[in-house]
Amino acid sequence: MSCPFSAGASRRRFFRTAAGGVLAAAATGTALAAATDAQPSEPFHGQHQSGIATPQQKNIYFVALDVTAKQRAEVVAMLRAWTAAAARLTRGLPAGPISADVNAVAADGGDTIGLSPARLTLTFGFGAGLFEKDGRDRYGLAARRPAALVDLPAFHGDQLDPARCGGDLCVQACADDPQVAFHAVRELVRLAYGHAELRWAQTGFLPDTPTGETGRNLMGFKDGTNNPAPGKSPRADVPRRFEDVVWVGDEGPDRLRGGSYLVARRIRISLEHWDRSEVDFQEEVIGRRKYSGAPVGKADEFA
Repeated sequence: MSCPFSAGASRRRFFRTAAGGVLAAAATGTALAAATDAQPSEPFHGQHQSGIATPQQKNIYFVALDVTAKQRAEVVAMLRAWTAAAARLTRGLPAGPISADVNAVAADGGDTIGLSPARLTLTFGFGAGLFEKDGRDRYGLAARRPAALVDLPAFHGDQLDPARCGGDLCVQACADDPQVAFHAVRELVRLAYGHAELRWAQTGFLPDTPTGETGRNLMGFKDGTNNPAPGKSPRADVPRRFEDVVWVGDEGPDRLRGGSYLVARRIRISLEHWDRSEVDFQEEVIGRRKYSGAPVGKADEFA
């Protein structure tokens, strides 16, 4: 799935012609908000969407959804509801105000009551299918589709499962607590009932690696793959900064400036077969020594 992660302001401009800007967060109780703000949290509103340049959390719950709404106004209403809920959830609040009426349907499942926000971030993206699908301009948005928003081609060796490809919308929930990330997605999917339905989901996690050490992946190798850090060049010999390669600039439409693009690609690891392979074969595949982490032919991990 390829989808643009638009910045907060850009996302509001995107749907302004339909029904004004995205709603701000709903008001919350002062005492509860004050108690929550003291806990570790990441801001939802800002120049860019959170969850892109945010320091990595330990867990991710990523979902793609198909939009089933018949009218553009329904999509706008859903995104408004998501915005209000996301602003609350990232502060450790329930998705909606809790009612004292026990005969009413709860505004939140309640499984994170009492938990920290755990630095939850919620990042939203629009897939190509939101602009045009099966040759139809469902919501009058086809002309607004960014030129760079295209699906990845199939690569050599791919065994793609259509049920786990594509999607009209994507939501990336990251948090230091897996239950917090899952809860946030659960609440957003609930709010989308009748307007969008879950297409596929993927969980992920980072190991609790000691500071200064490189974490190992599930194949047992040290995996230092990472994004360039904000404000720094990817390498000393590459002058382009994080800001130059991540945020959409003058090359994109005004409504997407300060946003970004995401390619989400699921890769299956056949660990049962891998674990039966000789270590020297594994090292040839990865290009590194399994235990030291050094590149093949070198003695040091960072050579």
